[in-house]
Order: sequence, then C-alpha cells, then structure tokens
Amino acid sequence: MKTIKTIAVAAALVAAGACLAAETVSGTGPRAAGEPTTATTATIASADPLPQSLGLVEFLSLVRSRHPVLRAMPLRQGMDRADVRTAGTWANPSIHYARKPDEKEWGIEQPVPVFGQVSMRTEAAKLAAATAQAERSVEAQDILNQAAQRFAELLVAQEKLSAKQQAMEHLNQAVKVVQGQVELGARSKYDGARVELQRAQLEAQLEQQQAETQAAQAALAELLVQPHWQPRAIGSLLPAKPVPAAADASFDRLWEQAAPQLPQLQAVHAKVLQAEQLISQQAREALPTPSIGVARVRNRPDGSSYNQVGISMELPLFDRKQGAVDRARLEYEQAMLEEQSAQQLARQRLQQALAQRNLLRKTLQSFESRGLTQLDPLRRMALDAYRLGQSSILEWLDAMESVAEHQQQYLDLTLRVWQAEWELQTAQGRLPLPPQ
Repeated sequence: MKTIKTIAVAAALVAAGACLAAETVSGTGPRAAGEPTTATTATIASADPLPQSLGLVEFLSLVRSRHPVLRAMPLRQGMDRADVRTAGTWANPSIHYARKPDEKEWGIEQPVPVFGQVSMRTEAAKLAAATAQAERSVEAQDILNQAAQRFAELLVAQEKLSAKQQAMEHLNQAVKVVQGQVELGARSKYDGARVELQRAQLEAQLEQQQAETQAAQAALAELLVQPHWQPRAIGSLLPAKPVPAAADASFDRLWEQAAPQLPQLQAVHAKVLQAEQLISQQAREALPTPSIGVARVRNRPDGSSYNQVGISMELPLFDRKQGAVDRARLEYEQAMLEEQSAQQLARQRLQQALAQRNLLRKTLQSFESRGLTQLDPLRRMALDAYRLGQSSILEWLDAMESVAEHQQQYLDLTLRVWQAEWELQTAQGRLPLPPQ
C-alpha cells in the first residue's frame, strides 16, 4: 500500500509540474492588475512627442529607447534567462501501465543525473547568456556610433546651410553695389549681368544644401522610425582642449586603461569562457544518466502483489562523446585565436586613432590661425577695391567664391576632427553615451 501511495503521489507531482509548465509557457508569471506589458510600455514610450531641437546625448538617449533593435534587446535577454532556466531542469518522469492475462503492472521511472550534468548545463547556459549579452553590447555600440555620426553630419549640414545663407546675403548686398555703379555709368552692364548670374548659381547651391540638410534630418528620423520628424541638431563640432595629463599619457598607458572597457574584447573573452566550459560539459555528458524505476505488480490468480524496483543505464561502449569533446576543444582554440586577433586589432585601432586625432587637430589649429581669420578682411577688401575701381567684377566674385569655399572646407575639416575624436574615444571604450 505504501508503494501505491508513493506512485500516486509521484503521478500527482507530475501532473502539477505539467500545469506549472503550461503556465510558464502561456505567460512569464502573475502580473498585477493594470501593470503594462513590455510591448505596451514600448508603445507608450514611442508615443511621446519628439523634441524639435536636441543635443547629441539627448538624441542618443532617444535612439537607445526607440531604435527597433535596441528595444528588442531586453526580449533577447529574457530569452537567455529562459534558456538558463531550461538548462537547470531535470527530465520529466515517465509512468507506465501494463496488463497481462494474469497480472497488472504500473509504475514510474525517473532519470537521475547523478554526475552533475544539470549543473554543467546550467553553467554553460549562463556563460552563453553572458556571451550573448556582450555581443549585444557591441551591437548597441555600433548602432549608437552610427547615430552619433549622423548627428554630426546633420550639424555640419546646418552650418553649411547657414554659411550659404550668409553668402547669399553678402551677394545681395553686392548686387546693390553693382547696380548702383552701373546706374552711375561707372561700370558696364556686363557687371550687372555677371553678378546676376552669380546670384542664380548661389541660389541653386543654396537649394541643394537645403536638400542635403533635409536628407540628414531624415537619416536621424530613420533611426527612430519617425519619418515625419525634422529635428535640428544643437551643439558644436569643435574639439575641446585636451587635458594635459591625457595628452602626455603614453600609448601603453592608454591601452592599459582602454582594454578592460572595450565591448568587443569583452565579447571575445566571454566566448572563450563559454568554449572552455563547453569542453567540461561535453566530457560530463559522456557519463551515462541512470534511470530509477518503481513498479507495483499484482497477480490475479492468487491476488498477491509485490513491489519492483529497478535501475537502467546506458552503456557507453560505442558513443563516448569523443567527437563532441574534440569539437569543443577546437572551438576553444578558435576562440583563443579570435581573442588574440581582436586584441591586436583593438590595439592597432587605438594607435591609429590617436595619431589621426593629433594630426587633424594640428591641421585645424593651423587653418584657424592662418586662413580662417583672413576671410572677413578679404571680403571687405574685395568690396572696397571694386567700389574704388581698383578691381574688376570677375576679381571681386572670385574673392567671394574663395571665401565661401574656405568656409566650406573649414566645416568639412571640423567634421573630420570630430570623427577622429569620436573614433579615439571609441577605441578607448569611453564614449559619452547616456546611461541605460
């Protein structure tokens, strides 16, 4: 009778476990009344109005909360937790019932992983989750880097548009001067026609720059899946003055500080740990898992009953997981090589980024000290020379075009310096990103 009660209790436990599994599959657990789901929260967040003017950090915060891939990352993290939970469960017991002419038999059988297979699987699943999380960090950084680059491009496009508009104002003033000279007879009608042609060309360039600015705005809106959003970037691309201690730091010191913070190195190291754990797991999986069974047999002729206890276990004669263990070792060696290669590439990237940043900073400082300060005086001198009859209309327009061209080159140079600064910070693993 005790055995019958034991079998009945075991069957009840199996049924209860099935109910719990069904509840787990249908939902992640009880939820308070009125509590929004993840999808509802994401929908509410995406419905918030977007600012029309914003800075870089504010835009990156919006990207982190609204980009489709980044919004889905918590779901992927939840999947990893579910995999860890699955790896830590035992196999379900099996019950059986058999009826023969003279007897009946019913019982239950449970696999028992006595050699620690479940703990090894759980640890492997945790390391796999850690590797996936590190890879998601790299993916998130790539998306945020792309967002920062697009923001900088919009900022430069706005500055170029402002420079074009200012050039148009100067040209309109020039047109009035030329028309006055023509009406007084001091200049020929050719000057008037030539300056009008120049204004038409500048108007076309202004419209083209407006189109490029709108395209840069659309590139930002694309990251947030907001096609009708037309943001205005706020900020400056001019680099901050370097801190003396940071400027004098040696490359080896910079690398020592950067290596532990780089997401790509953390990802490859997590992959090494996962591959190392896989070797131990496969070796442990080679050990057989015994199954313990309890049965109750009843004899019909004489009405006698007896209990039957048995154990079954696979004999690892032919398949001893040799191939799986060898493959795990090779994957570990491959992961080690990938980590070494990633470290070399990251070190080389930091070295190149540092050299590029220093070179472009010197170029920008030279341009600002030698060329940029001469633009306004050159514009005024060209206008005065034309008014006094000391230069022709072509010389005046050439001077104005040279000023506009140098302004565009300066803006392009500031963008390149900003990109070099950002690349250096990326190589050091210390980007000005908003907190998660």
